[in-house]
Amino acid sequence: MSKDQSYGFVIFLISIIVAIVYLIAFFAFGLTGYWHELAVGIPVLLFVLLVLVISGWIGWTMLTTPPPAPLEPEPPAPTAEEPADSPGETKRANTRTKRRK
Repeated sequence: MSKDQSYGFVIFLISIIVAIVYLIAFFAFGLTGYWHELAVGIPVLLFVLLVLVISGWIGWTMLTTPPPAPLEPEPPAPTAEEPADSPGETKRANTRTKRRK
Protein backbone atom coordinates (compact mmCIF):
# COMPACT_ATOMS: atom_id res chain seq x y z
CA MET A 1 0.00 0.00 0.00
CA SER A 2 1.44 3.40 -0.96
CA LYS A 3 1.78 6.36 1.37
CA ASP A 4 -1.22 8.13 -0.19
CA GLN A 5 -3.37 5.03 0.17
CA SER A 6 -2.45 4.68 3.83
CA TYR A 7 -3.36 8.34 4.44
CA GLY A 8 -6.65 7.73 2.66
CA PHE A 9 -7.34 4.69 4.83
CA VAL A 10 -6.65 6.66 8.02
CA ILE A 11 -8.93 9.51 6.89
CA PHE A 12 -11.64 7.01 5.96
CA LEU A 13 -11.34 5.21 9.29
CA ILE A 14 -11.48 8.45 11.29
CA SER A 15 -14.53 9.64 9.36
CA ILE A 16 -16.36 6.35 10.06
CA ILE A 17 -15.53 6.55 13.78
CA VAL A 18 -16.64 10.20 14.00
CA ALA A 19 -19.87 9.36 12.15
CA ILE A 20 -20.67 6.53 14.57
CA VAL A 21 -19.94 8.70 17.63
CA TYR A 22 -22.04 11.50 16.12
CA LEU A 23 -25.01 9.20 15.49
CA ILE A 24 -24.80 7.79 19.02
CA ALA A 25 -24.69 11.30 20.50
CA PHE A 26 -27.49 12.51 18.24
CA PHE A 27 -29.88 9.65 19.03
CA ALA A 28 -28.84 9.04 22.66
CA PHE A 29 -32.29 9.01 24.26
CA GLY A 30 -31.09 7.66 27.61
CA LEU A 31 -28.55 10.46 28.03
CA THR A 32 -29.36 14.01 28.98
CA GLY A 33 -30.36 16.56 26.39
CA TYR A 34 -26.93 18.13 26.66
CA TRP A 35 -25.35 15.57 24.31
CA HIS A 36 -28.14 15.96 21.80
CA GLU A 37 -27.71 19.73 21.83
CA LEU A 38 -23.98 19.36 21.28
CA ALA A 39 -24.52 16.87 18.46
CA VAL A 40 -26.73 19.40 16.69
CA GLY A 41 -24.99 22.61 17.73
CA ILE A 42 -21.37 21.78 16.94
CA PRO A 43 -21.93 20.79 13.26
CA VAL A 44 -24.15 23.84 12.73
CA LEU A 45 -21.48 26.06 14.29
CA LEU A 46 -18.76 24.49 12.14
CA PHE A 47 -20.85 24.88 8.98
CA VAL A 48 -21.54 28.56 9.70
CA LEU A 49 -17.85 29.17 10.44
CA LEU A 50 -16.88 27.36 7.23
CA VAL A 51 -19.20 29.55 5.15
CA LEU A 52 -17.85 32.69 6.85
CA VAL A 53 -14.24 31.65 6.32
CA ILE A 54 -14.86 30.92 2.63
CA SER A 55 -16.68 34.23 2.11
CA GLY A 56 -13.91 36.08 3.96
CA TRP A 57 -11.30 34.36 1.81
CA ILE A 58 -13.16 35.38 -1.35
CA GLY A 59 -13.41 38.96 -0.10
CA TRP A 60 -9.72 39.07 0.83
CA THR A 61 -8.76 37.70 -2.58
CA MET A 62 -10.91 40.30 -4.33
CA LEU A 63 -9.42 43.04 -2.14
CA THR A 64 -5.77 42.12 -2.70
CA THR A 65 -5.91 41.13 -6.38
CA PRO A 66 -4.90 43.99 -8.68
CA PRO A 67 -7.45 44.99 -11.30
CA PRO A 68 -6.94 43.52 -14.76
CA ALA A 69 -5.13 45.59 -17.37
CA PRO A 70 -7.53 47.50 -19.59
CA LEU A 71 -8.16 46.02 -22.99
CA GLU A 72 -6.75 47.87 -25.96
CA PRO A 73 -9.43 49.76 -27.84
CA GLU A 74 -10.40 48.34 -31.17
CA PRO A 75 -9.20 50.28 -34.20
CA PRO A 76 -11.93 52.43 -35.72
CA ALA A 77 -13.83 50.92 -38.62
CA PRO A 78 -12.88 52.27 -42.05
CA THR A 79 -15.16 55.01 -43.29
CA ALA A 80 -16.46 55.43 -46.82
CA GLU A 81 -13.68 57.92 -47.57
CA GLU A 82 -10.86 55.52 -46.60
CA PRO A 83 -10.24 52.35 -48.59
CA ALA A 84 -10.69 49.13 -46.65
CA ASP A 85 -7.39 47.66 -47.87
CA SER A 86 -4.16 49.48 -48.52
CA PRO A 87 -2.48 48.91 -51.89
CA GLY A 88 0.23 46.82 -50.25
CA GLU A 89 -2.33 44.43 -48.80
CA THR A 90 -4.00 44.00 -52.17
CA LYS A 91 -0.66 43.20 -53.81
CA ARG A 92 0.12 40.61 -51.12
CA ALA A 93 -3.31 39.04 -51.51
CA ASN A 94 -2.82 38.75 -55.28
CA THR A 95 0.59 37.13 -54.74
CA ARG A 96 -0.93 34.54 -52.42
CA THR A 97 -3.61 33.77 -54.99
CA LYS A 98 -1.03 33.24 -57.73
CA ARG A 99 0.99 30.86 -55.55
CA ARG A 100 -2.03 28.67 -54.89
CA LYS A 101 -2.69 28.13 -58.58
